[in-house]
Amino acid sequence: MVEGDASASSDKTSAWLAWPRRLADAVACLLFAAVFLIFIYKIAMRYLAHDPVAWGDEIAVVLFIWIIFWANAFVVEDRRQITFDLLYRHLSPRGQRAAAVLRLAIIAGIFVYAAPGAIDYIQFLWRERTPVMQWRLDYVYACFGIFLVAVILRALWCLFGLATRDWRRWL
Repeated sequence: MVEGDASASSDKTSAWLAWPRRLADAVACLLFAAVFLIFIYKIAMRYLAHDPVAWGDEIAVVLFIWIIFWANAFVVEDRRQITFDLLYRHLSPRGQRAAAVLRLAIIAGIFVYAAPGAIDYIQFLWRERTPVMQWRLDYVYACFGIFLVAVILRALWCLFGLATRDWRRWL
């Protein structure tokens, strides 16, 4: 394979993965915009119309829950997460690779272990509803199940990348 062919293939892969990232960013932005609009509406209703709206708090809380888990599942890259790298940055590239493999294996293992119980509990929540809007809590907390699956898949994908010849790119 010619070097130009490899970069063309890499560019196609990057382009293919770019639209889901843009979509995830757009969803997160829309969620933040909705929280902002609800917040402004609540202020206006409270101080201008003297009519506090109870549903606004509930919707804002649900949106914040979705923002946190959505963004951590699809928007925030592993490199942007808060890490304790006091020792990691002093390791050789091979040591960093070993540490990354260990970290990802631990994260994937914990999340795989926790996923069945967490998903079962989310499914159990269909019986409960939010106090004001009466939304089913399994819908409210479905984002946590999505988050679990996304973290597991991302950890496995990175472990695969660290097992290839081009492993330095994954550090």
